[in-house]
Parts: sequence; structure tokens; C-alpha cells
Amino acid sequence: MKPEAIAPNLIVEVLDETGIRHIDAAQWDELARNGLDNNPFYARSYVLAGLNTIDRASGLRAVVIQSRDRSQLLGIFPFRYKRFPLPRAIAATNLYQFCGQPLISKEHADAVIAAWVNAIKTRQIPRRWSFPHLDLSSHFAKRLNLLAGDEALRCLPLVNYQRARLARTSRDFAEHLSSAVSKSRVKDIQRTLRRLEGLGELRFERATEPALVAQRIEQFLAVEHAGWKGKASTSFLADPEHARFARQAFCPHQGLTSVDSLLLDGVPIALSVNIRSGDTIFTPKCAYDETYRKYSPGLALEYLVVEAFYGSDDCRDMDSSTTVDGHVVQSLWNCGAPMGTFVVGPQNWGTDFLAQLHTMSRAARQRAKTLNTGVAGQAFIFVRAWRQRVQRLNSDIVMGGTCLLHTVENVLPQVL
Repeated sequence: MKPEAIAPNLIVEVLDETGIRHIDAAQWDELARNGLDNNPFYARSYVLAGLNTIDRASGLRAVVIQSRDRSQLLGIFPFRYKRFPLPRAIAATNLYQFCGQPLISKEHADAVIAAWVNAIKTRQIPRRWSFPHLDLSSHFAKRLNLLAGDEALRCLPLVNYQRARLARTSRDFAEHLSSAVSKSRVKDIQRTLRRLEGLGELRFERATEPALVAQRIEQFLAVEHAGWKGKASTSFLADPEHARFARQAFCPHQGLTSVDSLLLDGVPIALSVNIRSGDTIFTPKCAYDETYRKYSPGLALEYLVVEAFYGSDDCRDMDSSTTVDGHVVQSLWNCGAPMGTFVVGPQNWGTDFLAQLHTMSRAARQRAKTLNTGVAGQAFIFVRAWRQRVQRLNSDIVMGGTCLLHTVENVLPQVL
């Protein structure tokens, strides 16, 4: 049954930043726990962490769908409105949001999507939408595909990359290694673990107790900043606002954050930050102590994470939260999800144009990455570092300069 075939009796509203802050906390948390598809990056604590720090005054809005008596929050579509080159809503993302999947009640999914589609058709909300970093095999994407034949809407899935997933397709860890990981990779990692054991007491830890999680988060921030990200001014601690975001977004008191660590004599030499959403654990951030680079501690930690996954029934699957093809974790995990951008809009040239524009922009960014070496790379890092400094100032003149520097940052690698 197509979602629009159901006549919903729901309330659809567009909220600004202030309205988002006043969404009922219990209703939002309940929706995040029981969503059609899991997305921890739209959970209340994560979104509010952004609004308190890096997303302040960023124009964040949300389409909110509620039951008629307002006793249930059934859907939330965070977005930013863009006017150029065509007016459209872009599902909210930032540097640390790796999924544009809206939160939709599992029990009322068809009615919620029907209400959203109807609001598009009646122009209550923006007519054109794009959802970046969307799992194109998700329940939401499948429902959008059902709309493809609708005479009023065009739905265009644009596949960009594969995201590594870890699922329980094997009976145990040993079977997983034999079926999903190359023998040479297994031997290399096991050899690495033995070498590390020769340096001291080596053990794996999954921190879930709030005080320990908070401690490990601080250690993660320090380890990340001490490495190449700190030198490139892209670590959390390179910018006070980003550091504040991390401490709020990965708040252990919500019970959703855990930290996996590889400990050498009790000191973390590799850490992975996890966020739970439903029965899935997402792994958005990791870092390792570059003093031990020759021992590949990050890869050793991932190996032990997979072992821990099969050693308990703590979750159904894990999501790597990566945004590019070829991430090293793909050599250890056993599944992949087709990720991309879903463009939705009227059946006209404008929707096709936005889809083509997205494809061209991604190709340009990929090309820019290949040029991000030598003089161009140094210039790119220099411009990015200065943009971050400028962002700490609040005057209107400086904010205008920020926009200019942001433009230069994106164009410079392609020019050089």
C-alpha cells in the first residue's frame, strides 16, 4: 500500500530553533527508541547539543508530525531551508551527523509519511527535499520508492557509497572470521595483538557506566587532538565549540553512549565512541594513540569489537557511520548498506536539476580530494584553520568574512 493512500488525521507543523527546543522531551525520546529506522543523530540529546554549540543560529528547522490530541510525537524531519539555486529543504546534517534519516513512528509510519507528502502537495512545507546520507535500503527509502509512480511527486535515489555494517549472519566469531575476513588479515591482527601483549597488560573494555564513559570521552578527545586531526585543526579540541558539542552529544547520562577501548596497562591506546539507537550501535568516532602507530591499535580494537559483538546479545547490528567507500572497517565487518541522497519533489525539471546538481557537486568534491596534497593541501588546511578562528567571533562583519573563507575553502583545492 502506498503511504499516500492513507488519509491521516495528524497535525503537521514547522518549528524553528526555539520550537525544536520546546518539543516534549519524553515524546521525542520515545520516538527515537521506537522509530521506523534507527538514527541516533536526530535523538534529542544529539540535536540539542548541536543547537547549544555548532548549530546555533544555523537556521535549523523541523517538520513535526503529532497525533491530533498532541499526546504523541509521531515524526520529526529536521532540515535547513536553502533558496539557491532552487528553494528546497535539506535534511539536517553537520560535521558529526552522519545520517539524514527522519525519525518516524514505526507503528504509524504510513500515516506519518502520508501526512508529510500531503503537506508537500499543499505547500505547507517545502516542495523539494533532499536527504543526504540516507540508507537506500531503509524502510523509509523503500516507502519513498513506492511514491515514484505518484503523478505529483518524483523520488530520485542517488547512490554514493557503501557503509560498513556488522550483522549476525554468522553463528559465532570464529565463523565470522572464516567467512568475512581474509586469512592474511586475521593473521596480521593476531600477530599485532601478540606484539602489543609483549608491551604490557592488554585488554578490551566497553565502558557503559556514566562516570567511566565521561572519563573515556575526555581521553578520546585528548588522543584525537594529539594526532593528525589536531595538527590539521579538525579535532574536537581544536575548537572550543566543537569540544563542547562532543561533551554534550556523547553525554553518558542518557544511557545511549558507550566507549570501546584497547587498554595497555590500563591506558587507552585506541578508543571508539558508540551511540545506541534502538537495537543498533553506531560508531561515529574513533581515535588511536599515534605513538603506537606501527602496531595498528585502531585495527586491533576493531577486531576485538567484532569479537565482543558475537560474545554478547547486546545489540542486533552495528553501523560504522562512515561516509566514504573503502574504509578499513569494511575489511572486518560483514555487510554493507547502499548510502546516498534521496531527492523528492514535483514532477518537473527543477527536481531533476537538483538531482543532477548533487551528482555534479559530489564528483567535484571527490576530484578535490585527489588534489588535496602538496601545496594545495597545505593551503586547504590553512584556510580551514583560519575559518575556525573567525567563527569564534560574533560581529556581523566577521560573520560575512566567514562565508567568504568557507567558499575559498571549498574552491581552493579544485583550483590548485
